Amino acid sequence: MSTKQFYLLCLIGVTFIGGMVMLLLWRQIKLKSSENRGMLFLSLAMFSWTIVGIYKYYDPPMPSLVNAINDRILSAFSNLFVLASLPYFPSVFEGLKERFTFFRKPEQWVNNVFIFFAVITVVFTLIDRNIESDTGKKIIIAIDSFISTAAISLISYALYQSISRFWQDKYLKMFLFVMFIVLISTQITLPMIAIFPGVLKPIYMAALILLLIGMVFFNFISVAYFGMVSMEMKEIASHESEKSKLSNVSIESLNLGYDATKKLYFISIGIKSLEKIGVQEYTIFTSKLLLPFANWILFAIAKKHNVKLSHVDLSTTKFRMVEFWNKESAIRISQENLFNNDRGNFDLKIDAENIHLENLKFLHSKFIIREAIIKHEDCFASLNVELSESKDLSKTQIQEQLVKKIFDWTK
Repeated sequence: MSTKQFYLLCLIGVTFIGGMVMLLLWRQIKLKSSENRGMLFLSLAMFSWTIVGIYKYYDPPMPSLVNAINDRILSAFSNLFVLASLPYFPSVFEGLKERFTFFRKPEQWVNNVFIFFAVITVVFTLIDRNIESDTGKKIIIAIDSFISTAAISLISYALYQSISRFWQDKYLKMFLFVMFIVLISTQITLPMIAIFPGVLKPIYMAALILLLIGMVFFNFISVAYFGMVSMEMKEIASHESEKSKLSNVSIESLNLGYDATKKLYFISIGIKSLEKIGVQEYTIFTSKLLLPFANWILFAIAKKHNVKLSHVDLSTTKFRMVEFWNKESAIRISQENLFNNDRGNFDLKIDAENIHLENLKFLHSKFIIREAIIKHEDCFASLNVELSESKDLSKTQIQEQLVKKIFDWTK
């Protein structure tokens, strides 16, 4: 067995095991979180790398330009699944969602990705058939290298940002950053070796070793992240099934928004308990506008409009809202304390007149808050009747007008 064959067998084993674990995790939590689709697409990407490894196992010792079109089409499949997973990472790529409408709806993004790679496959085939010289093969490799580098860079960023929610030590985050850079660099180095084999052949084996290390790391991080998501889902189920330990606590008031003086977002709740006389105020602050905070705003506004919310991801949303509060507050609350449940339709237990939002105009300007409302636009159907009948507005314009209407009426 040659060194390259040993490398490929390792690659096949690593990607197949990683893909299988991801697939089993997806099967376990597929009904409980939108992140499951990202998990499914990444598992398919790993299986694609397994197929690439099996195919390359029968290749010559050095990358052959003769088989460039086959290599690139197989590579395109893995890139397709990697890019398709991007919108399913929560609180990542919010800037892209704000700038590009096609990235806001995950299903629309996935359709666009599939169309793009269908076009790329056709382009590769045309180049391979019409340009007989090695130049055509090198063009194919160069295009695929650019796409692969972009895809791996984006998924590395998504995983880095997502897993940092669980792993916050600065040295650990630095190690993650370095390892992701190593993986990304191999997407440039190996195609360059294929294009210029005479010059770069001496570093070929080193590049393969770095790629294998990078793939082992990528598989480990992917499985670790979604494994922690799976554990989080179990914790959600546990919280929903058990009786509240704070049953003698009631939340009487809610004040939240943006403090322009301190330049901080805040949530302040008034809690009444049997142990203490009167209502006690507790406040938490955050400098970052995170998705759980945006969902606190969403529920507060919905209560103001006497709207109850329902969505496939609502169990995750409620859990992370409570978790967000409990991590920062001196007193813990539970979902039982905060939410009413009317046959799967949820709203806050706090009376609408005891809910106050500060700096609404500033909050309205934040995309992540508008997106949280748009995600539940069907629940605000009573406010959306006139807008939906307008033929002069696009769907995006109707959604933005609905958000504006919701904020104006909240005042």
